[in-house]
Amino acid sequence: MLRTIKYFFKNRKSAKRKKQLGPYAKGVIYDSENGLIAMPTEDITIGKALGFKGKWDIGQIETISALIKKDDVIYIVGTHVGTLLVPLAKTAREIVGYEANKNTFGFMQMNLCLNQLTNVRLFNNAVGDEEKTVIFYHNTVNTGGSKIKPVKDTLRYIYDSPKEVEVQMIALDTHIKVQGLPVPQGLIMDIEGAEYFALKGMQETLQNLRFLYIEYVPHHLKNVSNVTVAEFVAHIHPHFNSARFLNTNKIISIENNSDALIEYLNKLAINNTSDDILFSK
Repeated sequence: MLRTIKYFFKNRKSAKRKKQLGPYAKGVIYDSENGLIAMPTEDITIGKALGFKGKWDIGQIETISALIKKDDVIYIVGTHVGTLLVPLAKTAREIVGYEANKNTFGFMQMNLCLNQLTNVRLFNNAVGDEEKTVIFYHNTVNTGGSKIKPVKDTLRYIYDSPKEVEVQMIALDTHIKVQGLPVPQGLIMDIEGAEYFALKGMQETLQNLRFLYIEYVPHHLKNVSNVTVAEFVAHIHPHFNSARFLNTNKIISIENNSDALIEYLNKLAINNTSDDILFSK
């Protein structure tokens, strides 16, 4: 009941914001620590943080920036509007980005222009395990929560009545070859629960990575992908030697086996605790 009330007020705040700005206002530009970032008017999650705090996930940016060498090619799977991509593009030689949400993809393109970035290639695709059409949620109150239609739906995914659209999914290994894209040294992925499918389609790419930075959200793994922790880890473990959890700075060796990692992820799942994980060799 409390969660339902919380979502009700979020929707009301979003609608009020859109009304105040007028029916022809499509976005707001924020002069933030992340750069000049344009975002949809209805977004009161990241948009609110940019407007009142002037930043979003600066700690994450600092952590990843420290890993990047000046000649690196970095892939970002799930760019959203570019709060991460824009600052990282100033560190890496080249960024290749994927964003499935057509609306936020448009803002991402706009933000490249606002920040005068010329070393970025963008693709308006979902990333998964094969080439096919999938159903995708266009969320509005938190556009960063847009996702592939979950196997198991919950109120937290649909409280703002997201529009369901069809998007084209690609498998990264195949897409890199077909497009003639450069081999990445690092990959960052935040695609709201579809990480499992994307990992299946990038096994060759993972072999060449120096690091993989990925979001772990237990309810996403359970509801969006509907797979176990062991199934998720199976597509990562062969390619890396260690896993570092950013919220606790806990480091787990996975060089010999992944048992300790699976055990820890299951503990997080029991407590419904999310974390960002840095896998490295």
